[in-house]
Amino acid sequence: MGAERRVLRGPARGLRFVVEPGIGLSYALGSRGAAPRHFAHHVRRGMTVFDVGANKGQMTMIFASLVGPEGRVVSIEPAPAEFASLARNIQRNRLANAQAIQAAAAEREGQLTFTYAPARPTQGKLRDVERTYDNPGAETFAVRAVSLDSLAETHGRPDLIKIDIEGAAAAALRGARRLVATAAPEIYIELHGPEEQAGVRDELQAHGYELWTLDGRRVEDPTRGWNSPLWCRRPAPAGGR
Repeated sequence: MGAERRVLRGPARGLRFVVEPGIGLSYALGSRGAAPRHFAHHVRRGMTVFDVGANKGQMTMIFASLVGPEGRVVSIEPAPAEFASLARNIQRNRLANAQAIQAAAAEREGQLTFTYAPARPTQGKLRDVERTYDNPGAETFAVRAVSLDSLAETHGRPDLIKIDIEGAAAAALRGARRLVATAAPEIYIELHGPEEQAGVRDELQAHGYELWTLDGRRVEDPTRGWNSPLWCRRPAPAGGR
C-alpha cells in the first residue's frame, strides 16, 4: 500500500498509479474485473467520455488511453479522499485529455448528503438514494451535486457515459434527460438495486434505448431478474449508418 506501480497489461499499460484499496494488483495486471474488455471494443480515439463515479481513476486512466490525445475524459467523484487520488493519478501520468471534477451526479445542481466509510472506499453513496443499498457505520458530509446535462454544457456532449455511483444512477439519469433526448450517448451502467433498475427502464428504455448485458443478451425489462452491468444504446434510425 502506498507504493507507486506501473500498469503491466490492458489498455492503460505503462501508466503509473499508487497502490490503494480498490486499485492494486488486479488493476496492474489488467484483469477483466479491473479493466473490462468491453470498453476496448467500444471506446474509440477522439471520443468524449464521462466517467461518473470515477473513484481513484481506475477507469479514467483506461478511458484516457483509449480515446487518445484527440479525445476527452471528464471524471466526477465526490468523496474527498478518492478525488485526491483521482487527481493525483491524472497528474502523475500527465493526462492532458482528462479532467477531474469533485462532485456527485444528481438530478439537479445543489448540495446533497454523502455517506462514506474509509474501510469501504468504493462504496460511498448519496444518503437519500437506493435505500436498499446500505453503507453501515459511514460518516456523512455535504457534497456538491451536478447534473450531467449541465456538465455537457460546460465540457461538451459525451459519446459514452460510464455510471457506477452506488445507487444514485436513477437520479443521474433524470439529470441527463436533455442529453438522452438530443445526443443519445451510449451508457454503461452498474446497478445496485431496484431504484436504479427502474431508472434505467423509465429514463432510457422508455426513450428508445436498447439494453444489453456485456455478453450480448438483450434485456427486455431491467426490473425483472438481475442483470448488471448493462450496456445501453439507442439504435440508429432505419436507413441510417
